This record gives sequence, C-alpha cells and structure tokens, in this order.
Amino acid sequence: MATGEIEALHGVDFDIQPGSTVALVGESGSGKSVTAQAVMGILPANARITSGQLIFNDPLSGASTDIASLPADSSQLQDIRGGRISIIFQEPMVSLSPLHTVGDQVSEALFLHRDVTRAQGMEQTEAMLEMVGFPNPARALRTYPFELSGGLRQRAMIAMALVCRPSLLIADEPTTALDVTVQAQILNLIRDLQSELKMALLLITHDLGVVANMAQTVVVMYHGRIVESGTAADLFKDPGHPYLSALFKAVPRFGMAASERLVPVRTIEHELGEHFQSPASQALQTGPLLDVRHLCKTFTIRGTGLFGRNESTRVKAVDDVSFSIQRGECLGLVGESGCGKTTVSKILMRALSPDSGSVEFHDGQGPVNL
Repeated sequence: MATGEIEALHGVDFDIQPGSTVALVGESGSGKSVTAQAVMGILPANARITSGQLIFNDPLSGASTDIASLPADSSQLQDIRGGRISIIFQEPMVSLSPLHTVGDQVSEALFLHRDVTRAQGMEQTEAMLEMVGFPNPARALRTYPFELSGGLRQRAMIAMALVCRPSLLIADEPTTALDVTVQAQILNLIRDLQSELKMALLLITHDLGVVANMAQTVVVMYHGRIVESGTAADLFKDPGHPYLSALFKAVPRFGMAASERLVPVRTIEHELGEHFQSPASQALQTGPLLDVRHLCKTFTIRGTGLFGRNESTRVKAVDDVSFSIQRGECLGLVGESGCGKTTVSKILMRALSPDSGSVEFHDGQGPVNL
C-alpha cells in the first residue's frame, strides 16, 4: 500500500442466502459499515475496492452482477441501489431531510425505480407507512421529520428502504439511537417485514443480544478481517475464536455474582494480541468517585387554559435518586424517554440545581459537594 493508505478491509468473504438473516458483528472500527457501504456502492470518494467481487444474484430477473466492478455513477448500480438492495442507517435525523415531508422522501425511491404515476406512488407510500406502523399514515405523508418521535423517524427510514420491496435489506445499527423500549418494537417490525416481503437481511450490530434473537448466521469481524463465521446457535454455544469469546465475556448477564467483573476485550491474549490495547493501570480504591444521595427535582410547566386562565402543572422529574460510582467503574443509567436520565445528568454537571439531595465528588483531595 502507498503511504497514507489504510486497508479497512482484508479478504472479507461471506454470502447471504435469499430470505436469510446474516449478522455482521464486531466492535467499532472493525469494518462493518465499510462493508455495507461497499455493497451499496456508496463508499466515500477517498475509498476504493482494490480486489475482490460483490456478486448480486437478483431473484427477480435472475441476473448476476458484480457490484464491485460497476462505476459509482453507472445506471446499472443506480437501478440496484435502492431498488433491489436498500439500507437503513442508525441515525434517522442525519439521513432524513428536514426540508421535505415524510411522504416526499419515502416516495422518492418509487418514482426513481418504478414506473408509477404521482397518485399511484403516494398511494403505495401511504400503504408502506401503514405497514411499518404509522398510526395515521395519511397524515404522516404531510409531516416533517422534526415533528416525529425517534421511533417514528426510524419507521420512516424503514419505509424509505422497503417501499420498492428490495431483495436485500442492510440494517446498519438500526436501533442504536433509540430508547430501549422502542428498540424491541423496531426489531420485531424488521423481522415481520422481512417475512412478509420475503427479503434477505444483513444486520450490522455490536449488540450480541440482538444477534441471538435475529440472525441465523453470524460473521465476526475484527480489524477489517473475518475471524469467525457460522450459525448463531453454534457460535453462541461454542465460540471457536478467542476474540468472540472475549466479546461474550465483556457482556453483562443475569446471575452474575456481586463481586464478578466483566473482562475488557483489551486484556484477552491470542494470536491477534498485537492489535489489543495494553490493560489500563488499576486505580486506587479509596471509596466512591461520585456519591449521589436522595436527589429530587420538580419542574413547573405553565400554560394558558380556556378563557385565558393561567394554569400550571408540577412534574416530579427526579424523585429520591441515589447511586455511587467507584473509580474506574462504568455505571449505566437506563430508562425510557422522560424517566429522568438527562435531568440527573444536568444536575451532576450543575446545569440544574436540585430541590434537595447531595452530590459529592471525591477528587483525591477530599470530597467536594457539587
């Protein structure tokens, strides 16, 4: 390779059967999204495929096409991209235009790839919005993305990807930006639509729980290479490669002992050891780094009622929240939208003042009451 070049993928080799689900698993930077971009023909301008093939066998036409050999602006690739192969990205607000309605954006692929009139296109778009779970699809046609919740924005992205009924759907971390309560709904929706439309699914994720529930085949990537592949049942039962074993050990599970700690991937030694970071030095255990006790915060929401009367409502955003964080510990604050996570975070950063409670930060020179 010439100076300044990075080999993002090396010898990546796998296949996806019609109607099947293949999960592409690996940590951030392992090459999962680059693989998806290569399949879609949307690699950035500074990237190129130096060798290998991407063979797409169209179930409808029976034609076999090497996507890797097609120029990015070729009409043949444009027909495949969006029409026969579609992709869902992880952040809908980045992918959706704030200046166009949901109806215009979802129907765009139809008018580009299918010979339909304006009326037919909008009718099919409304039907697809209903299929992906919009409560009022006719109204959604005229709605802008910023007017939708996170879950509905992701459903709009799914509708955009599926409106042409592709043979292969690539889902690149489709639930990463969603609350946990919405994630299961979106994954169930994708699975139901896959069955109904009889399409194959390439699921890109680092969430092994999602893989266990969705995929028949798993392909594990690390530093641009495939280190292991096989059926999900076999790999979860008996992972053969040390990297996959390390991933399993780094995942929290039910039934763990109170003293049991997760094993960071960087401490696993094997034939790829030179790629792993050296373990961090152990922090001194001298009590909690952050100690939160009995936080409470109430907001007053004012509004104008009927006949000009001012009305106000008091909402208790945080109610008697206590926790502590040890040095070197990773604490997860989990919950649905509106449960108080952000309010607690703002109180910790002193962007908000609590009504009651205390926050002590132990910086090594004595506690500081924030």
